[in-house]
Amino acid sequence: MKDRTLSRRAFLQATAALGLGVAGSSFLAACAPSSGSSGSGSSGLSSEVIEIRVQNPGIPHLTKTNEWAIERFNEENTDIQAISEVTPYNEIVKKTEVGFASGTLQDCVYGHNKWYKFNAYRGIYAPVDELIDSDPPDDFEDFFAQGVEGLRWEGTLYCLPDIIKPGPANLLFYNKTILNEKGIDEPDDTWTMLDLESAARAATDPDNGVFGFDCPWDSDLHRLACFTRAFGDPTLADKRGWPISEDGTQFRLLEPLVADTAQWFVNMLQDRVMPRGGDDVEGGNFQAGILAFEISAIGFPATYREAIGDRFEWGYMVQPPGPDGRRGTCMEGNQWMLNSKSEHIDAAWQVLKRLTDKDSNIYGATVGKIPARRSAYLDEALNAEIPTYAQFVPIMDEFLEPFPMVSNLRYNEVFQVYQQEIAFIVNGEMSWDEYAPTVYEKVQAVVDEARPKQALS
Repeated sequence: MKDRTLSRRAFLQATAALGLGVAGSSFLAACAPSSGSSGSGSSGLSSEVIEIRVQNPGIPHLTKTNEWAIERFNEENTDIQAISEVTPYNEIVKKTEVGFASGTLQDCVYGHNKWYKFNAYRGIYAPVDELIDSDPPDDFEDFFAQGVEGLRWEGTLYCLPDIIKPGPANLLFYNKTILNEKGIDEPDDTWTMLDLESAARAATDPDNGVFGFDCPWDSDLHRLACFTRAFGDPTLADKRGWPISEDGTQFRLLEPLVADTAQWFVNMLQDRVMPRGGDDVEGGNFQAGILAFEISAIGFPATYREAIGDRFEWGYMVQPPGPDGRRGTCMEGNQWMLNSKSEHIDAAWQVLKRLTDKDSNIYGATVGKIPARRSAYLDEALNAEIPTYAQFVPIMDEFLEPFPMVSNLRYNEVFQVYQQEIAFIVNGEMSWDEYAPTVYEKVQAVVDEARPKQALS
């Protein structure tokens, strides 16, 4: 591959093009290849071998899965070799921007719904529809159809899905030991969210530091959507529970259903059914055995099993629907993209296909990574360990609703403002009535901004 060494002068020119100014120089050290990665140095391979650099996200189960796939790809190919460059997950957004502008970005790039369409709009990612037609991935129809459609930007696909979830918070965990001690029935598929609240209130024991329920509704809008969308009529036509309007122009915090759901959580916070930030313990409240119910990610059973051990009995099930039977979903996950400036698009495409194939999906699920393919969700061995995967398939086929992207594509800014401002209510510093209008105004102000500049130099 050609030399991609970046001088300080070239870097500062690139960051100026990004609008980062002198502050962008703080990324100089961060953008260097991480220790142990290949960077752009020689790998000892012959000049005839094409090297494809892979932006491997630095989260253990993701890193492990991708390195497993890369190792097998390299064993299977002699003319293309993939090189894993582990990138801290929380640095991917900035490193992608700076790397693209400076010409040092990897060939295969990782992303999330939060910034995927934003970077597609700016030209960082290459479209893949023609590649899918001419050199298709193994059983492309195996990816969840609604998930793929939700990833199209203005009709064009710029990725292969790596993770497709029914939502970032869709699995109900419950502490059997607490429930048995309180004489509370374990949840089953007849429960609704209101049954969950009733049981959580009965399990709450503030004198002994036991809380009834928790969920990440205050973290961001795609998690909030998993709960607000559970309320309303059980049809996809009812969009009243969407925290962002269908056209992406309105934050709906103060509108019925969204406001009602948020206040439902606030009431449980005030009654000490739900913990506030100061109540959190290291390692997680559920894992510590002080929480009766928690709604969290569908990939957590494997990690919880390791964290909890045999300290108490616990179980999990699909999140209950709302009182009228509506499912709260939000198509969320991660994607693999091609750097549109890559000199080896066709070779990088071969790597992308291996990173997202059936074998990699199934292997990843065994180490805690959520898959993107139906075959992995239905895999017999996986469901012997985590049976809820198969249970989610009909929900994802019939009721998977889109990510709450804003029309100006500034979702990263929007959710951070929401998270910062709603914390005043969650932590009890301000009441809902006092501060919810301010939360709305500050978030809506970001939603109302124009789209950023499209082109990156």
